[in-house]
Amino acid sequence: MSDLKRHEIPEAIETTEWTLDVIGAVDAPLVLSRHELESFPHESITDEFACEEGWVADGLRWYGIRVESILDRAAPSDASEYGLVRALDGEYACSFRLDRLAESILAVELDGAPLALEHGGPARLVPEAGDRDCWESVKWVSSIELRETEPTAADTAEDLALSRIA
Repeated sequence: MSDLKRHEIPEAIETTEWTLDVIGAVDAPLVLSRHELESFPHESITDEFACEEGWVADGLRWYGIRVESILDRAAPSDASEYGLVRALDGEYACSFRLDRLAESILAVELDGAPLALEHGGPARLVPEAGDRDCWESVKWVSSIELRETEPTAADTAEDLALSRIA
């Protein structure tokens, strides 16, 4: 059982008809169902998760799709430099440089089981280890929007995440 802390699930989260939309500055926009995601290569990473609240969950085994493979299928435009990852709640969104986003995993399992809703299922963005902040691990991912410019005004992740621990 994972040591990953559980947070309240926003009422707006509805996963029955979940799809992942890949939109914006792409030549081939995508709408991918859970079943369609199974056609992508999957991989596992084992990592720790450290939260600004002061807790750490060690040895989490995430299983999912390298975002680069999803982006390759969407064919980003030559001018694409950023990605905005949005959550199903319609409020939470986090921006990344495209190269950094491509290195992330879109996790669909945690510790050998389907990713539970309380941990961000059906899909959660897990950025590469290293210099990352906990709010960059977007739960309930609904879309990845590629942009040519940095979407700073649309990036709500840090403010929303830190408001939970105030």
